[in-house]
Amino acid sequence: MANSFQSLAGRLLVSHPSLRDDNFRETVVLIYSHDEVSGAMGVIMNRPFGRLLGHAQKEFSDTPLAGVPLHLAGPVATDKMAFGGWKFSARGPAAIRYGIGQDEAAVLAQAGQFKLFAFVGYAGWSPGQLENELRLNAWIICPFERGFEEFEGEELWKRLLMHHCPELRLEIDSPENPGLN
Repeated sequence: MANSFQSLAGRLLVSHPSLRDDNFRETVVLIYSHDEVSGAMGVIMNRPFGRLLGHAQKEFSDTPLAGVPLHLAGPVATDKMAFGGWKFSARGPAAIRYGIGQDEAAVLAQAGQFKLFAFVGYAGWSPGQLENELRLNAWIICPFERGFEEFEGEELWKRLLMHHCPELRLEIDSPENPGLN
């Protein structure tokens, strides 16, 4: 049987409305690395802290990185921060980077052509784990397209699902506890 593995690097995972795990409920994860040997790694895009790096960490307050938004990127290594982001070209997919060093991040921030973030933690899956979650319909795979990167929080999650899976509208708009309706 032929190997049917397809890397999801550069794609979005949008949690299905029925996924209730607190770490990933109503999340959009940008996958930046995915292979059969190492598994998958990504960052939750729609959990902003609502703070800029310069306000949260004083050592960045007088640097080009002061205005970089902080995001909770996942439940793994929440004591670590990494720089990452993307840039859309006129045509084709976004150039996605993660694990950018502080000096390079400062240059990118100053140039202003790269949408840069400081990610705290990350999302990770061991080999085969993500594929199993996909078989269980926990995630919907979506392309990372221009336009959606401008939304945050629950709004990003809802817009992606409505665009790619309008048949889920009832589930998307349902209250957490329908009994309280």
